[in-house]
Amino acid sequence: MTKTYTTKTYNDVLYLFIIATLTELFLYSVNRGVLLTAFIFGFLGIVALELWFFRAMSLFAQKKISKYSDVVMKISKKRRFFGYFILPALFYISLLVFLFYNRNFILGHVVLTVCMSLLLILFLNVKGSLSDYYSQRSSTKSIYDFICISTLYLVLNALLRIGLSDIYFFASSFIAAFALFIFTLKLHDRIEWISLGISCLSAISVVLSMLAVWGDNIFVIPAVGTLIFYMIVSIWNIKFSGKLNLTDYVLPVAYTLLALILVLTC
Repeated sequence: MTKTYTTKTYNDVLYLFIIATLTELFLYSVNRGVLLTAFIFGFLGIVALELWFFRAMSLFAQKKISKYSDVVMKISKKRRFFGYFILPALFYISLLVFLFYNRNFILGHVVLTVCMSLLLILFLNVKGSLSDYYSQRSSTKSIYDFICISTLYLVLNALLRIGLSDIYFFASSFIAAFALFIFTLKLHDRIEWISLGISCLSAISVVLSMLAVWGDNIFVIPAVGTLIFYMIVSIWNIKFSGKLNLTDYVLPVAYTLLALILVLTC
């Protein structure tokens, strides 16, 4: 059992190494100004990422409920299509966009390392969720939340580096935040008209938070917007879990305020 699990983990790490290598080649090509080659490597990275999820679904798409029964349980590909194919692709594309406009060698590789680590954690959680329970683990949903948060930060940072006018930047930021709020609701099966309205107001809050620090440096503005996004998503998760204790809601707010103080004073 341990040997089998180790082998499966090794395969996931190997797959991630391929994706990381393609991303590194993408970054190298961008820095050399060979944009067509960069596009090819970026496309291959997306394909490799999608192939991992396709392979995982193929291996665990169905399973006998027990060794004593011929009854087979099947996973709904349609229900998991968004979480397993759309959101990871958006996350990876946002990483590519960030790397394309980033010119800081150290920052680019720090972000690349963090994103690859998130993907590895996602791989392990998704495979465990598929093979064990046929439902998404709470830990897997948490990883998806972090991926949404990371995607927003990368998108906001890239939008600033593109050099959009103020109006276009805030309009694009609203669209990105609103879409990711909807993605978060989708992951928790909470898509309703009321929740869509709350998502719209939440996206406006993200934009207003960045407007409040407009004129600060390129790192502070997206960090502030992302922290507000994190706080709202954390409160939603507490609400979705059915917790009623006020202290449960106070903690993410306190964490966000502390992080904002650190970001604004550093």
